[in-house]
Amino acid sequence: MASRSELRRRRQLRLLVVVIIVATLGTFARDVIRAAHDSQSARASRNTTFGTLARHLLLEGAALDHDTLVTLQQATTLSRSDFLDAWAQLEVRARQVTLDAARLRVPAVDRQLNGLLGDVMTQRITSWEVIRNSVLTPLGIGTTPSSTVSLTSALATITATNAQWSAAHGRLHREPGHVRLPVNEWTLPANDVTGLIATALQQVRLRPSATVSINAVSIDPQPLPSDAAQLVLLARDQIAVGVSLRNLSSTDATVTVHLVLAPERNSGAPVSKSMNVFLPKQSNAAVLFDSIAIRASEHGAFRIWVTGARPNTPGSASRFYTFKVASAG
Repeated sequence: MASRSELRRRRQLRLLVVVIIVATLGTFARDVIRAAHDSQSARASRNTTFGTLARHLLLEGAALDHDTLVTLQQATTLSRSDFLDAWAQLEVRARQVTLDAARLRVPAVDRQLNGLLGDVMTQRITSWEVIRNSVLTPLGIGTTPSSTVSLTSALATITATNAQWSAAHGRLHREPGHVRLPVNEWTLPANDVTGLIATALQQVRLRPSATVSINAVSIDPQPLPSDAAQLVLLARDQIAVGVSLRNLSSTDATVTVHLVLAPERNSGAPVSKSMNVFLPKQSNAAVLFDSIAIRASEHGAFRIWVTGARPNTPGSASRFYTFKVASAG
């Protein structure tokens, strides 16, 4: 049988073990509580930061949606340059929305709402680009590579994103940070965008207009030396006239080149010719008028001009000369 002192030591040992266990459990519980608190705080911080950025992104997108609709509605009153400038500004803003949506994808927040919002905004901008291309491509403005997505499908996608975000925008309200986010639905699908685009494309003032100029005029046989605005032609039965054209604009054009030889005082027979030519954008082309009858000692006015496009600069699409044909022999 253990002595009294031995029993006392055993009780003290058991008490020491209990104290150590209690202390250990207390420390563990405190660490768990602290870790949980730190985790809650970190989540709240991430959610709150995301909420601030998300609200800004949603407002950016809503403003782009609104101003796109306004631009389409104003197509009947804007000049071509103002209309295209408005779309150029919208494009800059659309690119910014895309960049801001990409930045929201990290770090992840509760309920993966940042990824969902990024997807929603990306789909909206992709659909917006289809709307933009439906307007600008027929107006002769180069855009990003044409999408195979139809305008109807693009508007349906925006409608789907409205429903998707409407169902998800409140997910963070019960999470740390208690973030509230607006719905900010896009209104383009609720309007007759197809009709507005059709109306815009009917506006004559918005249609592309090429600008052309005459590069050079060549005559065969080559005239004798004379003043710049005077042609002294060799005595021949006929001449050939070549006209070189330039289209510096961003629009293809089919133009008509006119040539008139108008002798004075019955010195010869008048000649009037015209020829159509397709002039691609940013390119040159030439036409040749051959077999233009002339006679010795004939004199008068010789004019060449272009119709079907605006002159690149005043007077650049026409040439006027006085001419005389040398005497026979």
